[in-house]
Amino acid sequence: MFRTRFITAALGGIAALVLVGAPSATAAPQRAAVQTIYYDASQAAELSSQVDEAAEIWNTRVTNVKLVKGQAGITVTTAQNGSAPGTASCVGCTRGQIYFYRNQIKSSGAAPLRVIVHEFGHILSLEHPPDIGNCDKVMAGGRCDNPYPNADERAAVDRFWGRGQPPAKPGPDHADENEVLRAPALAGR
Repeated sequence: MFRTRFITAALGGIAALVLVGAPSATAAPQRAAVQTIYYDASQAAELSSQVDEAAEIWNTRVTNVKLVKGQAGITVTTAQNGSAPGTASCVGCTRGQIYFYRNQIKSSGAAPLRVIVHEFGHILSLEHPPDIGNCDKVMAGGRCDNPYPNADERAAVDRFWGRGQPPAKPGPDHADENEVLRAPALAGR
């Protein structure tokens, strides 16, 4: 009788391991859930379609965070004049403000879509790199047309949001944004 119970228990344990799966030293780490950041472009006037396009640029290039049209997240506002082409109220946040200033975007020499992608980059956790004006980096500002974040920028966003939601930092001050977005494009990259 003891032998029958032992064999039954052993077979039950083996079946449980087969059904559940034995723990493995090479098991893939648990992936954090994709973070959703809602944005509201209803106050972005003529830039609202480009705001949506900028969100799509990020969404097709990063995997741990998604920008989704909706309320109670990031409010995007357009005004005529301001201290810089654009400003973000925080870095690495799910709630805040992005402001775009028409006259400053025009005078900056940067493509409007690049400015918008740049400001979303702050929301997604990115700071300005040291090589301001490098057109290959959307966060480097500059009088450039390229609206696409490079591989390093995309990887940094995925690393940041892959850890969950770390605390947000205040956004760059307006003087920094003005200097970055008006910087001449670097001649020799």
